Amino acid sequence: MADECLPHIVAEGLKGHLEKLELDCRIHQEVASTAKAEAKKIKCDMLLQGIEFSRVENALKDELRSVRDEKNELRRKLHDKLQEIIELESKLVPLREKIAKLEEDWDKASQELAETAAELAQAREENNGLKKKADELDEENRGLKTKVDELQLDAAQVLTSGFGAALEQFACKFPDLDLSEFSVYNEVVDGKIVPPIDLSP
Repeated sequence: MADECLPHIVAEGLKGHLEKLELDCRIHQEVASTAKAEAKKIKCDMLLQGIEFSRVENALKDELRSVRDEKNELRRKLHDKLQEIIELESKLVPLREKIAKLEEDWDKASQELAETAAELAQAREENNGLKKKADELDEENRGLKTKVDELQLDAAQVLTSGFGAALEQFACKFPDLDLSEFSVYNEVVDGKIVPPIDLSP
């Protein structure tokens, strides 16, 4: 943002400087015009006052010398101002080139931004499609999980029922055999039947 404002600030400063220079020139021209008018008046007075001719002549010479000095000074100042304008113009040249480069970069960045926006819109559209598909997969996964839970429950029931049927067959075949320590949940550890470890808190 600072780089974009710099050319405008320089241009405004240069404009104010040029306006001041033009004002100074008009003032100096008015001073010169006044001096010329005063010189004419002195000449008229010199003609009318022949007795004081010598004094008036010397005064006029001094006045003219002062005007010449002032005129030379004005020329010098004008020359200096012109040099300043030339220097400012030489500084403006790279600034104009920089502005042109910035404008070119801006156009390029705008084009890239537009392309990025289009890619982002496409990515969002694809993401919405993937999200929809993910929701469908989640729904399908929940259905499969429910089915697996049902199958696991059915398997547990079948296992329990089958184990119970096996115990009934043993009891029928060996009525004197104590089957109370047998359970579908028990485990064999070190050759002994032990109940399952209770891991609940």
